[in-house]
Amino acid sequence: MKLRLGGVLLLLVLASACAPATGYGEIVTKSAPALPPRTPTSSAPPVPREVPTETHTGAESGEFQTSWPADQLGFLTFECPKCTSNVIVDTDGGEHGLVNAIGAYKGTKWMNTEPDRPVKRVTVHANAPWTATISDYRSIPTTEAGKEAAGKGDAVLRLPAGVARIRFTAKTRGAIGLWLMSPKDRDLLLNQIGDLQVERDVHGPAYLQVQGYEASWTLTPS
Repeated sequence: MKLRLGGVLLLLVLASACAPATGYGEIVTKSAPALPPRTPTSSAPPVPREVPTETHTGAESGEFQTSWPADQLGFLTFECPKCTSNVIVDTDGGEHGLVNAIGAYKGTKWMNTEPDRPVKRVTVHANAPWTATISDYRSIPTTEAGKEAAGKGDAVLRLPAGVARIRFTAKTRGAIGLWLMSPKDRDLLLNQIGDLQVERDVHGPAYLQVQGYEASWTLTPS
């Protein structure tokens, strides 16, 4: 029996009824996932600064402490290439259920989005060796207007100033979600199931978080 624990603050994606043993990203269902409410911010975020990268490793389930600054956005990349069961990553901060998957996983999620609830402890449930890396904004690839970026599974991208629209395509059997975080607010741009090709208005500079189980996707900003 597979376990299903945790949720995602930024995008709630439910567990798949028949998830394959290997994949990337979130577990999803065939039914439409719930839509989290838009979460506006009332003040401008702190100016990003360079923060030393943290790397944590483990063999199976466990937890680790982080000294990541409370006023700085972080990006957690979690890798468990040999996992065969539930992979769950949770925090004691404003984000819950950063990872909730079955099987091998590699993906990136943003964290520390709520300065009044900073992340101090990260809990991992896994059945194989894993690596968790927390990095600052320098680790996130920046897209270019008119140039296509491609990826698979969970990822975070930077949209430069001047970008006003994105074209996004995905191939997946499950749900695919897009979150946009700018200096002004955080918005859910997309939450659908199955293959898609859409366009959405955006306002760069901003971060774009892609969430989707086994989704192969492309993104073209303009």
